[in-house]
Amino acid sequence: MASVFNGIRHYAIVFGYYAKLAIQRQLEYPLFLVSWLLVIPTQYFAGIWMLRIIVDRFQPLNGWGFEDLAFLYGLGLLSHGLVVVLFIPTWGTEFAVLRGEFDRLLLRPMNVFFQFVTGYFNFIGLVDLIPGTVIFIAAARMVDFDWSFVNLAKLALVVAGGTLIRASLYTIIGAVAFWTKRSRNLINMTVATMERTTMYPLTLYPQAVQAILTFLLPIGFVSFYPAEQFLGKTKSLELPLGLALWTPLVGLIGFAVAYAVFRQGLRKYESAGS
Repeated sequence: MASVFNGIRHYAIVFGYYAKLAIQRQLEYPLFLVSWLLVIPTQYFAGIWMLRIIVDRFQPLNGWGFEDLAFLYGLGLLSHGLVVVLFIPTWGTEFAVLRGEFDRLLLRPMNVFFQFVTGYFNFIGLVDLIPGTVIFIAAARMVDFDWSFVNLAKLALVVAGGTLIRASLYTIIGAVAFWTKRSRNLINMTVATMERTTMYPLTLYPQAVQAILTFLLPIGFVSFYPAEQFLGKTKSLELPLGLALWTPLVGLIGFAVAYAVFRQGLRKYESAGS
């Protein structure tokens, strides 16, 4: 038990050093931080404005009014913000493979995946959490969200699980580069898919697409299924324990699979120039 505790403590200390160095590097360019503060919130607030226009000019989307859509959108943005902060390196696996960056990671007596993910703590990515938090809190007030201890605990589990689901998908797609040397286009497509499918109710899509986004690519568990439960809507998927509690479970399973795929891909790593 003592060795396990010491191991966790060691990794926590290393993560702290990595994060400190990453923050120092990013703060060397304050104008970039300022531009990020302007661009990112504008992008996401424009998204919520688009939802308002769609509902006002047409009709509620399959029974989801603007308040419901804003809640769904805000809930999805919370896990998006966290994955941008903690797992952004998975978006650039292709470049790490092509540049031979795994060479030095393999030489160190520490888990390679841990080094790869924590090697760049995206401090500036915290900006992505600002619009998500604002939108979610505002939407929660509009739908009279019950801020009880139970719901807060469920919310924390949903956000954590949603973050793991996103990270899992990006890790798996990024790891394709170990075999093909290319994965950036797939990552871009996955990011775009995540943003679109977490913005609208899953029930808008055909049954076949719903099945894919539930069982093959479990994007539905990021925000849609938990939102259905929080909002008290008719459940489109019946599972024991409640849909909100399935999100962290799906996230843990997905992350375990993603880690296994990453390790398998690492065996195919050939270094740069070979």
